[in-house]
Amino acid sequence: MPTYSGACHCGAVTFAILADTMKSDLYRCNCSLCTKKAIIMKPVHRDNFQLTGGEKVLSIYKWNKHIAEHFFCSTCGVYTHHKRRSDPSQISVNFGCLDNAIIPPENEIDLIDGAELE
Repeated sequence: MPTYSGACHCGAVTFAILADTMKSDLYRCNCSLCTKKAIIMKPVHRDNFQLTGGEKVLSIYKWNKHIAEHFFCSTCGVYTHHKRRSDPSQISVNFGCLDNAIIPPENEIDLIDGAELE
């Protein structure tokens, strides 16, 4: 599988994922947090995610049942990834943080009903 690299805006938090393709399985979530983040996410198995830098500047946000963990850079504020509540075996990365990411048309992005979990 190819490796794709990503980073927050300031470059302090860096990560890499292994995935068949960069653009497969993209989704948006309609929960209250994701609606406010307004981002596209790419899920990968947690074994296919590696934080490669910035652990000390990474902040975490938990809410609702405190199961999902949302990570962001404490320097620039960019959300980079989260550990999923609906599937703890996966980590979803902010697609826009991946190097050379080109946002696909909306009809190529799934919508999941995270609001139902609230």
